[in-house]
Amino acid sequence: MKYYLGAYYFLKVRLADFGSRKGSKVCTCSTCINDSYFDAWSISWSSSGNSGLKEAREEFNLTTSQIKEIQTWADQKFEEKKIGWVNTFSDFDTLNEYKERFFATAQDYQIFSVNFPETEKDALIAEFVVEGKDIGAIGLWDNVNRQIPEVADESEKVIGYDLIGIEASGDFHTFHCHDIADDLVDKFGVQINQYGLIANDNNWEKLVEYMNAEENGFEPVLWFFVKVKLVDEKKKPVSKVV
Repeated sequence: MKYYLGAYYFLKVRLADFGSRKGSKVCTCSTCINDSYFDAWSISWSSSGNSGLKEAREEFNLTTSQIKEIQTWADQKFEEKKIGWVNTFSDFDTLNEYKERFFATAQDYQIFSVNFPETEKDALIAEFVVEGKDIGAIGLWDNVNRQIPEVADESEKVIGYDLIGIEASGDFHTFHCHDIADDLVDKFGVQINQYGLIANDNNWEKLVEYMNAEENGFEPVLWFFVKVKLVDEKKKPVSKVV
């Protein structure tokens, strides 16, 4: 089955603080559970009154001048569609530049890519297409609309699969938000691996159908099945940061 790049994410993976996964790590790119080093606070026009700015200051130990430098860089990259709303990087080089410029000493982070099966890619493009001229597309839409095949080399390791419910804002939930891992195991025979993700893509269409069935009571957004890959920076060729 062919997969297409959705986005790259630069995250601090936290210990889950609720449900059956409490106290363990879940390698989801959902910021419902994990923290992003790049978020709405990183962009100047969205940071005013943003409660996330105060949290980012404390979480990442950022000064006012550092935040201004980040926002200047991010505003330009946003216009170039190298970063997107919200949390997304269009390619590894852009993410690596951000990390090296502003978080070069960071130790507690992981870099992931999220990739969509072909039919899920098409569904996302159709669902989140922007009609108005003054409304920007979410980052995931911008990226999947480029229809770039997933990276297929040793620099990105498949660590599992996630079920994500995407909001109009571009943020997304994970099936763990509903604490239903055990239910999926019982109903569909899936396996949850050491990364807290679904172990394989067997019968994934049934999982998507289940998540999108209104009577099951999940977030009233469109749910998608995605492949999650862990990026090994040592094996990743990058452009020189200038």
